[in-house]
Amino acid sequence: MNRLRNLQHEFLQYLLNDASDNIIKRIESSPQRSAEQRMQYYGTAYSLRLQEVLRNDYEQLHAYLGDDLFETLMFNYINRYPSRHPNLRYFGQHMVELVEQLEPFNQHPEVAEIARIEQAFANSFDAADNQHIALSKLAELSPSDWANLQLRFHDSVQLLPQTYNSFQIWQALSNDKTPPDKTLDDMAWVIWRADLVSRYRSLQPAERTALSVALSSGSFAEVCSALLEHYSEQDTPLKAVAYLQQWIADHMLCELGQR
Repeated sequence: MNRLRNLQHEFLQYLLNDASDNIIKRIESSPQRSAEQRMQYYGTAYSLRLQEVLRNDYEQLHAYLGDDLFETLMFNYINRYPSRHPNLRYFGQHMVELVEQLEPFNQHPEVAEIARIEQAFANSFDAADNQHIALSKLAELSPSDWANLQLRFHDSVQLLPQTYNSFQIWQALSNDKTPPDKTLDDMAWVIWRADLVSRYRSLQPAERTALSVALSSGSFAEVCSALLEHYSEQDTPLKAVAYLQQWIADHMLCELGQR
């Protein structure tokens, strides 16, 4: 068993690091191929599989960059972030980090935003399947419950601030249309999953503030306090309740609790 384990370890080291050739000494050559050539087939197949994963995970980023630039990006990614998890779902999780650091991609900030969009959709699809609550749940609250009301969102809910029109670029690419030119566009989007489908919509500034506070603290009282930046003291509670109703209707909330 120890010999097999060592052999497996050496094989893995070869795939992750071409400089490691210990395994080649254990492989027999054939009349057609040397041991080194036979191992190169495995190494090439492994690299091609990782490239396939990145193409699938970042389909619109690939479309935006084109084949040559995306190939450069993939090779850099595979070299910098070797696969460390048995589930390939997590292999591409460092893409945003890479494009924010690597030239020439870091000179085009919309590239990182597009990558973040695709990553958010993957995360929403794979999030835990929490049960959403119904609007009737609000009717069960007593007046005293509201002061300490705590909001728990579905695990798939993600707030995505954008500095550029990257979402419009992503939408055009997703519909096989020519993407618009990059422009400044201070917007935020929310992405979540409902009924087994990933959903998204843009947020106006007030809801963006409310959702940001709600996702970070879960307190309805703190949501109301933050909304005073946008509404009068008289209007704020009604606006906060309206957002709460919207989040429930969208199947974004899975629990109303008390602190």
